[in-house]
Amino acid sequence: MDEEGQVMEKDALGRIIRDLSNTEWWGMLRKEIPWYPRVDYEKCTEYDLCFMTCGRVVYDWNFKQMKPIVASPYNCLVGCSTCANLCLRGAINFPSLEVLGKYRDLRKSCS
Repeated sequence: MDEEGQVMEKDALGRIIRDLSNTEWWGMLRKEIPWYPRVDYEKCTEYDLCFMTCGRVVYDWNFKQMKPIVASPYNCLVGCSTCANLCLRGAINFPSLEVLGKYRDLRKSCS
């Protein structure tokens, strides 16, 4: 696997989706850190800002339901919540920063 992750496929826009789950954050595998978006479909109104703006291609588009889906959760940059900030309906949620801090502190204590 290269440093950017293994190519898995392409999304609905033809962007390359890489598997970043085995990359590291503070010495921990990305797939061990529960930081990724969750979409509340009760609030989601089919805007595509999350899908269109995520530079790490976390989202793909479900054409059947005409909604974004979190297709590659571990591609999400740890600590990033830009998509939630852009969501006009507040339909995207992340774990609290306290959860993220615990993982960072755990890593520091193990160094």
